[in-house]
Amino acid sequence: MKYFILADAYEKIEATTKRLEIRDLLAELFRKTPKDVVEKIVYLTQGKLYPDYVGIELGMAERLMVKAIALASGKTEKTVETSFRATGDLGETAEKLLGGRTQQTLSEKILSVEDVYKALIRSPEQQGRDLLKQRLDSSAIS
Repeated sequence: MKYFILADAYEKIEATTKRLEIRDLLAELFRKTPKDVVEKIVYLTQGKLYPDYVGIELGMAERLMVKAIALASGKTEKTVETSFRATGDLGETAEKLLGGRTQQTLSEKILSVEDVYKALIRSPEQQGRDLLKQRLDSSAIS
């Protein structure tokens, strides 16, 4: 499944506060999703890569995100932090500071949900792969 389909669904969900509309948007997303990708989309939608019992979370440190936004926008970290305090949301801060900029393509390849999921698992912020393997191995033994 192409990642832009998932990103588009997330944008529509973020644009509404109506619970029934969110439910309908999620239902439509899951209808479009191939069976072999549903699990990944469920976890990504929850901001996770694995089930809770594994004990590994996706989140990137707020400080690292501020640095990344500063680097991408050409603004100082202090400017990013000030904007973040005003908006209360790093996503909105990034959108505000990067607004109007066009993204340069780093690759001609169209990303899939699987590509993004694999990249997140390999992310330097994603610690504990050995722990995950140990927990999954031990749960398989039990």
